[in-house]
Amino acid sequence: MIIELLLSPIFLLINGLIAFMPAAMALPDWGVASMALISRALFFFPPDVWAIVLANISFWLFVQLSWAIIEWIYKKIPGVD
Repeated sequence: MIIELLLSPIFLLINGLIAFMPAAMALPDWGVASMALISRALFFFPPDVWAIVLANISFWLFVQLSWAIIEWIYKKIPGVD
């Protein structure tokens, strides 16, 4: 619930940016495809699902990076395997 509260403004901002983009705007093909993908994803799945998914991915990336830093530090100590 807290994560949803924190990430809901981000999803509202993304929805707002997609809604304000005119259809006749000259965008590169990858931009149009990305906007279509994001709008479809937000249409089929509610924002709280995206909040949970993004929080989970962010958490595991942080854990992996933290462990890599810890491992790098303790391997620098002589005599420690």
